[in-house]
Amino acid sequence: MTAILVAGAASGVGESIVRSLLSRGAATVFATSRREKRLEEMRARLDSGLQSRFVPIVGDAGDFDGAEHVAAEVAVRGGVDAAVAIFGRGTWTSGPLLGVTGGTWRSIMDEMLTSHFAFARAIVPMLAARQGSLYLAMGGGAAFEPMPDAGLVSIAAAGQVMLTRILARECGPATPRIAELVINGPVKTRESERSAQPHWITDDEVGDVVTELVLRGTTTWPATNVNGPVIVMNERR
Repeated sequence: MTAILVAGAASGVGESIVRSLLSRGAATVFATSRREKRLEEMRARLDSGLQSRFVPIVGDAGDFDGAEHVAAEVAVRGGVDAAVAIFGRGTWTSGPLLGVTGGTWRSIMDEMLTSHFAFARAIVPMLAARQGSLYLAMGGGAAFEPMPDAGLVSIAAAGQVMLTRILARECGPATPRIAELVINGPVKTRESERSAQPHWITDDEVGDVVTELVLRGTTTWPATNVNGPVIVMNERR
């Protein structure tokens, strides 16, 4: 894999994925964010030897029009061999499910589920032209756990898993390979460092696992369970 697209890269996990990919051999990493300043700050934190291979793209890759814009920007630069989709949020509470307003429902579903569909619709056809390409979505363990008072997160995450399964079934053995990495537990990032527990998965560990999956197709993480196209990264105990 030489050119990789990371959508939603300005998060703590996204930045670690970008850094790991660049450090371990990716020739070019395209990184998207809605905020140019976040991408500039991200570039500044990279080692100087990596900065020239970091290509920022400002745009909302989780919006239908924005995803098409990102796909067009990448295409004029020669395309990519793999795409990693990072959208949504890890935590959110609203109280009991039936108390959720229609506006809140639409907002969370757009952020956590529709975003993945919009990006996949724009990017997967482009990847189909590259032999051995990979589309990798990032998800959370709420997909498998009913979470009272945070039910929309579980519903959206479960929907994302099914989206991955359907895409994988429809694409079959053809390029690109469709997969989802589910982070089954909280992640220690710069933002959560003060409250993080010793057993939490770190953003650097997520970055390394994603890099292995993208560049080699497998991972050495000992607690990974594969369930079809869904790869579950559990905490290391």
